[in-house]
Amino acid sequence: MSIISQYSGKNLEFEELKDNLKALRNRRVDLIVNSNDLNVVSPACITTPHLAEAITSDGVGMPSYDWDLTPHAFRQWCAKFDVPSKYLGRLVEEEASVPMKDLSIEIMNVHHKDYQKEILLRGIRDENTVVGRAILSPSYSIIENFDVMIAVFDALNTVREDHGIGFEPGPASLSDTHMRARINMPQLKTVSEALLRDYTSPWTGQKGLDNPNVFMGIEIRNSEVGAGSFSLVPSVIIQVCNNGMTLTKDIFRKVHLGSAMEKGVVSQRTMQATMELISAQTVDKVLEIANPTFLQEKVDELLGLKNTIKPPTVVMDYLKDAFDEDIADGILNRFIMDGDKSVFGVAQAITSFSQSKQVSVDDALKLDDSALEHAAVLAGV
Repeated sequence: MSIISQYSGKNLEFEELKDNLKALRNRRVDLIVNSNDLNVVSPACITTPHLAEAITSDGVGMPSYDWDLTPHAFRQWCAKFDVPSKYLGRLVEEEASVPMKDLSIEIMNVHHKDYQKEILLRGIRDENTVVGRAILSPSYSIIENFDVMIAVFDALNTVREDHGIGFEPGPASLSDTHMRARINMPQLKTVSEALLRDYTSPWTGQKGLDNPNVFMGIEIRNSEVGAGSFSLVPSVIIQVCNNGMTLTKDIFRKVHLGSAMEKGVVSQRTMQATMELISAQTVDKVLEIANPTFLQEKVDELLGLKNTIKPPTVVMDYLKDAFDEDIADGILNRFIMDGDKSVFGVAQAITSFSQSKQVSVDDALKLDDSALEHAAVLAGV
């Protein structure tokens, strides 16, 4: 198990998420180097030179490190140095022959020397090695997951004190590439028996009519490794099953772009202005969605999907076209079990299946974001 995997997972409690982010933050290594100074001696592993003048948390100077690239960082390297990732990926596979692996090493070394490109390396240190998480442009504006959480919760406390809007931490997830944390605002709720009259939770067996509450939430998302922007995503939460309908049309994003940074270890001071901006933008977004009118408008949109029913064969054919076989079967099983035969029930089945243990953190994110889109497409089929 890699060091990053030790801290990853789905349905994390807030305290667990915070502790994991703090641990990863304390182990991070960020370097801006010229590719001409890099060496590759084993497949998909970059060696950085000794940097005598680098200032780190350990003092002055950074020794040479081997950076074992994650699949995400490896794909970023290929994009940065114009090498087809599928081709190079086949050369570094475990079962590849020794000549093929040697060829992969030669390709990476030649491209480093030929391009002589300034790059930002992001990694997590584990004793004498580093897990290389990302290969980015020096103009990439780092927004750390831990700092994002602090900035957002500062903003939420401001909203609570100044506007009386309460909040509760909801489920969170963390992967090699993404952080996702939901904030529930249960006082901003409505009752919609019409929306939930046919639904049964696959987790508790409780019927929608037993608990027809719908309330607002907001998801905090971030990627420290260039896999996405910092985002605030409104979410309509179905209380009976804790499913969150993410409202991607109302998303707020901040792309990680900024001014070029100096060569060497990146200073945390470059993040301060960004964190202050994130706090201000969080206040604005929460105030935008934290009103009964916004919630009712979104529930009315969901009711439009609730009123559209398609034959089971149409739903089955659509799911098999939209997803691979295993995912389609899993969603279809949830659709049948949940009892809601409308296209809104399909969206519910997608967000329910995404919570399953066999679904990865990153795949769950994709499923949740696509649920209402698939329902809308199916409504027009």
